[in-house]
Amino acid sequence: MDLRRLQYFVAVAEEGNVGRAARRLHMSQPPLSQRIRELEAELDCALFERTPSGMLLTGPGEVLLAEARELLARVDSARERVRAAAGAQRLVVGVLGPGEQTLSARVAPAFRRAHPGARVELRQGDFADPTMGLAGGAVDLAVTRTPFDTTGLAVQEVAEEPCVAVLPAGHPLSGARAVRLADLAECSWVRFPAEADARWRAFWQPVGDAGGPEIRTVDECMHAVLWDGAVAMVPARIARRSSAEGVVFRPITDAPPSSLALAWRRTEGSPLVTAYVRLLAEVHRAAP
Repeated sequence: MDLRRLQYFVAVAEEGNVGRAARRLHMSQPPLSQRIRELEAELDCALFERTPSGMLLTGPGEVLLAEARELLARVDSARERVRAAAGAQRLVVGVLGPGEQTLSARVAPAFRRAHPGARVELRQGDFADPTMGLAGGAVDLAVTRTPFDTTGLAVQEVAEEPCVAVLPAGHPLSGARAVRLADLAECSWVRFPAEADARWRAFWQPVGDAGGPEIRTVDECMHAVLWDGAVAMVPARIARRSSAEGVVFRPITDAPPSSLALAWRRTEGSPLVTAYVRLLAEVHRAAP
């Protein structure tokens, strides 16, 4: 039985929808549907009931879901044990937005001392997927922002901070000390990708039909504000690191806060993930 098909099956089962599972796995719907059909043919039974509201597990599908989760967890654990025995431990960390070097600067020394043979690799993500393909195995750990769909994931919030509005310097509200979301309702907002996690997109694009240019990175966001006159909402941390001539940041008094968070697969058994999560949480608690 092909492990990749099992990963696909688990994603569809947890999402209850092929489209959402495809976005989670960073692939298109047709090949995902084909892999599920192949798995059903291999097992000679229907694993899902296809309904207008989504994909419902059949009895055999429920059995396979429990078995697949356990098997994939054992595979992850075995992979890490083999790498450890070979002295070739590896941790792939997905990060969203700039500032990873600031996080790493405080974690790296302690992590290297604890795991001198481990290699930490970086994968830069974009706004289409706040978990950088975590569920599909593209990364082992995601350093990201809430909120997003946490199905199948463990999440630890590290630090909470307010959100601010990003405005062109000539905007009528640019001189205000602070703004409300209602003040920005008629503005042209940047748009997050249509395939982005629904909760994520709704939070960072709070006006619904935004009307502005689509963005996938912080740099694209700043460009859209400067060149297209769009407005956006970002964490206050971004404002401190992305100040530029022609762009202003203003507190949003009624916007909910966002949290810097760590996310990993619930089936993950890597001691490197555990160590990174612990160290990053510790350095943030100790930070002034």
